[in-house]
Amino acid sequence: MDIRTLGPLRPSRKSHVKIACVLITHLPMKAERKRHPKLRGRPVVIVKNDGSSQTVLDTSPEAIGVEAKLPLQEALSRCKDASLLQADEPYYDAVFDHVVERFTRKSSVVEKAELGCAYIDIAGLRAVYVSEARVADSLLKTVPKILEPRLGIAKSKFPAYAAAVVSSAGQATRAPADVVGFLRPLSLNLLPIPWDQKHRMNRFGLYTLGQLATMPVGAIQAQFGFEGKRAWELASGVDHSQLIAYRQEYTVTESLTFPSPATSIHIIMSAIEILLDKAFARPVLRGKQVRKAAIESNVLSKPPWTKIFAFKGAVGNKQKALSVLNISLETTVLPGALEDMKLTLSGITGDSGVQSNLFPGLRRQEHLRETIRQLEARLRRKPPIYRIRDMEPWSRIPERRWGLVSYDP
Repeated sequence: MDIRTLGPLRPSRKSHVKIACVLITHLPMKAERKRHPKLRGRPVVIVKNDGSSQTVLDTSPEAIGVEAKLPLQEALSRCKDASLLQADEPYYDAVFDHVVERFTRKSSVVEKAELGCAYIDIAGLRAVYVSEARVADSLLKTVPKILEPRLGIAKSKFPAYAAAVVSSAGQATRAPADVVGFLRPLSLNLLPIPWDQKHRMNRFGLYTLGQLATMPVGAIQAQFGFEGKRAWELASGVDHSQLIAYRQEYTVTESLTFPSPATSIHIIMSAIEILLDKAFARPVLRGKQVRKAAIESNVLSKPPWTKIFAFKGAVGNKQKALSVLNISLETTVLPGALEDMKLTLSGITGDSGVQSNLFPGLRRQEHLRETIRQLEARLRRKPPIYRIRDMEPWSRIPERRWGLVSYDP
């Protein structure tokens, strides 16, 4: 394939281009269309629970006027004919994890960023694939065609991401040598900073990366702090951040096929017990614990069914895991007759035995670490836990005496 280029078509051998960004826009919608082909061509809105309200996670192109983060009622007022889907975030994560794991077979350093975005070190791949175009072609073909990946290539992460953004679906773009000129007309919204900061910048008349880059860095930092300085550097084409290598999580999987499609929860639980017994008999789980379980089944005449469980505390045997799953499935309505079942245990952690400690403070600290890890597994993000710290205890203003800082034990 030919790479769309905004710079020289054939860069010299001295070029140090080494990072590729693969971007899958609207991954939740594309993942849903992958397992629900009937959704193609229809206005669809994927909805997620946001506290006590519901907001839009993603939409199909046919849902005109609806965009992510809109309240559900406003979305329905803009597109009354839209079909609603409840977000299946574990499924979207699994789809993207599968893509990232395939990239790890090509490059030793792959970073999994936010959902749908991955960075790949391609410095050593040119020797294998001969040309940059073949490297890009190989990476794009690694992703299922239905996900319509885009690819950007540059010397650092942010320009590579920007190059991927301006690419067409299934195509690649290489950032030119004049990175600042390339970034100049692009929207400020590409910056990885909070939305409130972007809104503040808009109020100062800053809408493009070029407008931000022409401002004095001191003035930007004084007004927007460290995030402002970081944004100014990125808009100026400066990004020294390194790739954080993705570590593939080890899992244990067992499966079975029902003699006839199963609709009874009692049959389902018996199947889960059999699979748990086989899984915990594996040598890799001896003396170990697991934090998560996933059940996947093909459903007769319907799309596949997936159920994810995050254990409140890591479990190290069949009985504890079965008890938790039994309680969780008691109120579950099966989508139809299940043809088979696959059980996957993940989040494998250390020894299951609990050893007493001569220093209770250290033991409490370890318990706190484990609790935070469990919360991260359940929330799929860093939990909002803070520590109260003295800031200006001598101040007459109470709000200045203490402050909340993120707690990282």
